[in-house]
Amino acid sequence: MPSASQTAFTVGDATHRLTADMVHTAAARLTPADSADLHPNRSWYALVGTHLYYVVDVVEEATGAGGVKVKPARLVLADLGFPVFALGWSALLTKGHPGHTG
Repeated sequence: MPSASQTAFTVGDATHRLTADMVHTAAARLTPADSADLHPNRSWYALVGTHLYYVVDVVEEATGAGGVKVKPARLVLADLGFPVFALGWSALLTKGHPGHTG
């Protein structure tokens, strides 16, 4: 059950609102992540319906915002009840990635 029906985040001086319906609509316009061709700099994904999407792509597509950072993207999606997780390998497992967790 989602913890919020609507959430907001800020990019620069602009505040953007996001709803679960906006996320579903955005995901329908995007190509799901492909395990055969994962992007090496994209570690955080959200499950929308039955597919995985990069959190920043979904949030930017849903809101029209540019320059969305990973941390606020994953937090607003989680707040709306979407499962969010990171794919980790190598140094990401042993050292973490401060740009994604800080």
